[in-house]
Amino acid sequence: MDSAISCEPAEHRYDTRTHLFVVATLCWNEGSVPVHVRNMSAKGALIEAAVLPKPAVMIVLKRGSLEVSGRIAWAASGQAGLSFVTSVNIADWMARRANAHQDRVDEIVASLKADELGFEPPAAAPDRPNRSVEFETELALLRADLTKLGDALTSDIILVATHPEIQLIDIALQRVGRIMSASNSLVIG
Repeated sequence: MDSAISCEPAEHRYDTRTHLFVVATLCWNEGSVPVHVRNMSAKGALIEAAVLPKPAVMIVLKRGSLEVSGRIAWAASGQAGLSFVTSVNIADWMARRANAHQDRVDEIVASLKADELGFEPPAAAPDRPNRSVEFETELALLRADLTKLGDALTSDIILVATHPEIQLIDIALQRVGRIMSASNSLVIG
């Protein structure tokens, strides 16, 4: 094991570490924090976070539906070594499908990028010009509300780490923007 990655002496390790870079949540009695898992073995892991509990504190590491109990073996300079109570299957923790909600978000983003959603703007009603103004006003209010909600939710890093589906708000904002652009082109054109 590369000594630059961990402060824990290599002679105390019993299992080979697998390098990975996944986001998880570290929970303990006093709180929780999003962490980056840098490497993992069946019985432990190296994590990084801005705030970490002290050595010997009992913890639970969570990623999607996966979780493992353990303790902080050591902590220094924004890194900590975890010692698990039970063995984990590293492949499960590396799997892209650790969170089914994230899979759905990824599908939606891919669809948006490929422009597969095929938005059709509403047909203009020439006999009701005020309807267009009402529609644009409602869309502008919806966009402002979604922006305010998104800003409030994304300011909580723990919430973002545990609920990646918050990205759906940004996707909704993009859709509203496309609707507003299409609506404006109908009025101008």
